[in-house]
Amino acid sequence: MAGCQLAPSELEPMTTEDQTNLNQAKTVVAETSPVPTPDLHQSPAPEPEPQDLWQRIRSGYGLSPDEMHGTVEKQLDWYLRNPNYLTTVFGRAEPYIYYVTDELDKAGLPLELALLPIVESTYDPLAYSHSHAVGLWQFIPSTARSFGLERDRWYDGRRDVISSTQAAIKYLKYLHRRFDGDWLLALAAYNSGEGTVKKSLRRNRRLGKPEDFWSIKLPRETRNYVPQLLALAKLIGRPESYKIRLPEMPDQAYFEVVEINSQIDLNKVVEISAVDGADFTRLNPGYRRSITPPEGSYNILLPLGFAQPLRQLIATTDPKSWVPYTEYSVKSGDTLSQIALNHRIPTRWIKQRNGLTSDRLRVGQVLLIPHSGEQQNPDKISGLASAPQKVVYSVAAGDSLWTIASKFKTSVTSLRRSNNLSTDVLQIGQKLKVEHSLEVPDTENLRKLSYRVRRGDSLYLIAEKFDLSIGDITRWNRISRNEYLQPGQRLTLFVNALSI
Repeated sequence: MAGCQLAPSELEPMTTEDQTNLNQAKTVVAETSPVPTPDLHQSPAPEPEPQDLWQRIRSGYGLSPDEMHGTVEKQLDWYLRNPNYLTTVFGRAEPYIYYVTDELDKAGLPLELALLPIVESTYDPLAYSHSHAVGLWQFIPSTARSFGLERDRWYDGRRDVISSTQAAIKYLKYLHRRFDGDWLLALAAYNSGEGTVKKSLRRNRRLGKPEDFWSIKLPRETRNYVPQLLALAKLIGRPESYKIRLPEMPDQAYFEVVEINSQIDLNKVVEISAVDGADFTRLNPGYRRSITPPEGSYNILLPLGFAQPLRQLIATTDPKSWVPYTEYSVKSGDTLSQIALNHRIPTRWIKQRNGLTSDRLRVGQVLLIPHSGEQQNPDKISGLASAPQKVVYSVAAGDSLWTIASKFKTSVTSLRRSNNLSTDVLQIGQKLKVEHSLEVPDTENLRKLSYRVRRGDSLYLIAEKFDLSIGDITRWNRISRNEYLQPGQRLTLFVNALSI
């Protein structure tokens, strides 16, 4: 597990200046209960006002020490000198913080921990750090696996609001037990790893020194990490003392959950629920395709009051109609496996969708081919997608694979595959086959990433990892294509956070 610094996450929404830089580089994306009988002899009772979530959090404090260390005051001063930062993180927290608080409360944990995702990820479920920590709770791959968070080409549980929160609660309870009920040590271990904290405790024990958080030797990030949380708790505990105004945060659910037991097109969900596409993605960032995974049960989160149409669809329609499909007429020489390969889906999908009990086909037979969702990236859920379109695009001056992919809402990988490209060098006038959607692209899920070069990295490997072109990486960083990268070197990348 690796937490984030006080400043916003390394993978952050683009600023106006960043957008300008992208424009200059020509790399811009073109983000029932019965009703009681009223008593007519009494005045109606006034509607109860929603309880304040901040007050609920304050009343659940359980880890703040009686006396604060000096570093807490320094962190508190930083927050007070950066009110725009507080405005940003409180705004980001709004869809999630009630759920997080409620689950922590049910688990009997201190409610200051509802503020931990501010320190970890600035409450951004798409946050990504250079140590490959992802989501609100910044799980690295190994810890995520240990706590049952799935990750595959369809879905990343580290970004799932519900799954990651449940995993974080389990992890925090585990660390609290391991460090004999000392929350500050448990939090330090959450940030820098259990082994790091234990090693430092053993060292102090050997030297006869105190074995508390403030006395042991820890990485600089971890030494700041715990004070950041304590400072936030202090500020929210007594906002009037610091002359700040907290945003209204009612103590009530922001979203409701619908369980899906069969694969469904997420664009269909957006359409029937009438939820804004950006809001949908904000609540369902775990999905990496425009359809849910083909097997298993998954949750769809929708803003309160928007879920009934989806529940009605589930109750009244055949699940086979929930996923888009293409009709395919079998030709001489076709095999089921080859058809599946051509459409980049498993053979069993075709068999299930068409009720086939064997692989035998007949010429002229019409098969329904389910879509994989690969051609419809999740960031397209900003309205209703039409079926993918195919066009031939003529490369213009300043074009790169990344700008073309962004323009047509597809991926660099798809462009390379469709055109059998072995390089990302393009020629003006070159014709490219592009599969795309007619939707207008946006930058809702585009993030600026400060990437730290690791031993063995190359421009090619970094471009492949983040679905970028080498030309764009070199242009953004003003370096040569032939330049040798040094371990520890920082590169600025503009990436679609949902594709990581």
